[in-house]
Amino acid sequence: MIDLTGPNVWDESLRPDLDCDGDKVSEVEWLERTAPSLGHLDARVSLQWIYRHWGMSPYQSLPLPRLSCVLETWTTQRILHEVGWRLPEWDRQPEAYLEHFQGRAFEPFRSMDAIGTWDIPPIILATPSGIRTEKGEFPHVRYWLIEGHLRRRYLGALASSEKGGGHPHARHEIFVLALDAERA
Repeated sequence: MIDLTGPNVWDESLRPDLDCDGDKVSEVEWLERTAPSLGHLDARVSLQWIYRHWGMSPYQSLPLPRLSCVLETWTTQRILHEVGWRLPEWDRQPEAYLEHFQGRAFEPFRSMDAIGTWDIPPIILATPSGIRTEKGEFPHVRYWLIEGHLRRRYLGALASSEKGGGHPHARHEIFVLALDAERA
């Protein structure tokens, strides 16, 4: 079982705010600086999760050097039924979320309305033996949403009415992370 309740293990040298003034360095500068440590991950994973959510992600107990990353394509149905997430209560009022999010002129809603899928694939962790989070143990969950909660919530809302990308057989790219026992 993967335990996500441990301490933050992310190396402080990866902080995106290491410029002289304590401000965030540019994405390009950060990617160049962290390439030796994070080059095994897709740059979109590094930027969307580590760079943008530094200090806020509840998943900073995941050892970044041991993660592998694969881009996969899954159906709406598979994402909604196989991926656990820490906010399942957000699935309770999909019609309200559909009304709230549909037609928004910013991402991820603009892309999801226009092309039926997101602009940046969400990040999902493979959990072959289950997972332990701050919300408890989930021994039967085989995938866990790490980043992309707004995209997941809107996908659930679209699926409630089978609109656009919410059709059960619509296809969406996702990043699947896995903990590799062999990696240092």
